[in-house]
Amino acid sequence: MLAGLLAWSFLPLGKQYTTNPLRGVLLYVLIICAGALLVLLKDIRSQPRYFGNFLQGRDTLLVSIQEPLQERVRSWKTTAVVHTIIHHRQVIPVKGNLLLYFQKHNTVSSLQCGDEVWISSTLNPVSSSGNPGAFNYRQYCATKQIFHQAYLKAGSWKRSAYNSNTLADQYLLQARAWCIHTLQQYLGSGPEAALAAALLIGYRYDLDRDMVQAYTNAGVVHIIAISGMHLALIYASLLWVLQWWPPHRLSNLAKALIVISMLWGFALITGAAASILRAAVMFTAVAIGQFVLDRHTNTYNTLAASAFLLLCYDPWLLWDAGFQLSYLAVLSIVLCYKPLYELWLIQNKWLNKLWEAVALTLAAQLFTIPVCLYYFHQFPNLFLPANLLIVTLSTIILYGLIVLLVVAPWPALAHYTGMGIKYLITAMNRLVLFIEQLPYAVTNNIYMPLYATVCAYVIIAALVTVWLGKQPKAWLLALYAGLCWVGIDVTLAIQTAKRRTIIIYNVPAYTAIDVISGRQLQFAGDIAIQQNDSLRSRYLQPARLLYGAAPGTIPAFSRKSAFISMGHTRMVVVDSTWRPFSPAKKFSTDYILLSHHPRLTISQLKNMFTCKMIIFDASNPLWQIQRWKNDCSILTLRCFSVPEQGAYLINF
Repeated sequence: MLAGLLAWSFLPLGKQYTTNPLRGVLLYVLIICAGALLVLLKDIRSQPRYFGNFLQGRDTLLVSIQEPLQERVRSWKTTAVVHTIIHHRQVIPVKGNLLLYFQKHNTVSSLQCGDEVWISSTLNPVSSSGNPGAFNYRQYCATKQIFHQAYLKAGSWKRSAYNSNTLADQYLLQARAWCIHTLQQYLGSGPEAALAAALLIGYRYDLDRDMVQAYTNAGVVHIIAISGMHLALIYASLLWVLQWWPPHRLSNLAKALIVISMLWGFALITGAAASILRAAVMFTAVAIGQFVLDRHTNTYNTLAASAFLLLCYDPWLLWDAGFQLSYLAVLSIVLCYKPLYELWLIQNKWLNKLWEAVALTLAAQLFTIPVCLYYFHQFPNLFLPANLLIVTLSTIILYGLIVLLVVAPWPALAHYTGMGIKYLITAMNRLVLFIEQLPYAVTNNIYMPLYATVCAYVIIAALVTVWLGKQPKAWLLALYAGLCWVGIDVTLAIQTAKRRTIIIYNVPAYTAIDVISGRQLQFAGDIAIQQNDSLRSRYLQPARLLYGAAPGTIPAFSRKSAFISMGHTRMVVVDSTWRPFSPAKKFSTDYILLSHHPRLTISQLKNMFTCKMIIFDASNPLWQIQRWKNDCSILTLRCFSVPEQGAYLINF
């Protein structure tokens, strides 16, 4: 293809003109092929030194901690970089990342980023619940180039005497640690300091989950996720500080160097998330254009160039929700803010400022709504007043936090500054909670499949073309996309009305069963899940949204004690209360579900029942499931492990 493009350039001008469309096709094909090749080259699994190519059962590896440890109910979680693997006393240098889960022990919490640890464990593929419609954690980790995980008991790891951090890493970690320490010193160790750390440097590990959900429901969660807004404020502050320098070539170069260094230093301290990288690249281009080239940059070109550079560096960013939302929000603002603002020209200065903020908020939402519905299945109805209030307050707090870091060497001044910031953060949290608890503040359980998201963007693009491009024919494209959306919805609705499914969910430590008939469902699992909103929304609700089913009554469903029947399909639930017996004649059933670690063997089960499949749900310990699987293999019985293989679906 490249040779074809070169050959085209040597053609006579007349031939070049007539074959110009062919050149365009070749160029696009070349770019697509180059992108595919880049993805392949960036895939760690295709590299010869990837540690996954050397795994042989229980392995010994040297790893270094990559992230701060996150405390979970029964473990500490982190990611690690693999440096070395040992086979038959041979040390093999390797590379790659993996997930680590440390069994809770008093020595684990002292591990820091960069600490090297020897581990001896069996590495398993990253697990995912496999529940229908649920977040695919395995796929998410794959976009981060993480494909394996390990659970480490107290005796299966040992800290090395070395730390793998480079000098630059040490400076960045020390800067982050100093910021966190300063915030905790003057704001306390409560939720105010945790939110301040998230707002200032993107450190979200100490945030309360309920508070994050409250910010999400109010539609302002973006303020505690480091984004372009933070860099914009820092960039504006740096321009204000440096405006006193005389306009000279050398001073302009110095300004550019200072601005770019500060922007990228902040981006690295915050963890270099996709949205902050986008903003850093864009503001770098703006700074170079303003101070070095003495020209204004084209926003669209800058936006496209930043996306191109970031995707060349890491193609997997394309699947990052933060990357998608960041670029969509900026593109939406660039395209729609000015035309939207000009719809209403206000003479009053303060009302005009308010209208500017309203237009900016509405413009940012326009292109991001479909993706937000696709990922989060909810819409904050009060996002407009919430953003007008909370963004203004958070901007004041952010500047206050910067001032706090500046005056930290003077304890008395820092103390009073910290008190003021703490009151502001408390007020902001209370305001968010108030907005979230208002009636109809959020619309939940919105199912937005991929096809609907694509159709929504086609409609939005067509309407924007009609509005801004003055192209009336684009209405037809919006109409076709709408008809396509409705047609697919109707087809799926017909299929949904005919659906008959039993879902055995993968819910750790619980038995969860949904029996679905059309748009009705009945739950046949542990009552504790029904009473726990968090468990229900995390594990059950995605599948219910996917299938469009809601709790109701199914006439064909029957449950008597441990026996479940749905039409002609029968299931026996054998739990810890079950006692083996010897019937005169074996009972015939379709499925047997073992739950809550029943005290019996597969042989005893075979003496009582004949069945098509034995299912082990996630309420059983894995070691017991492994024993049962071995017994099933010996007795030539079919079996299925829900915690290892994901949710089990029975269509009847």
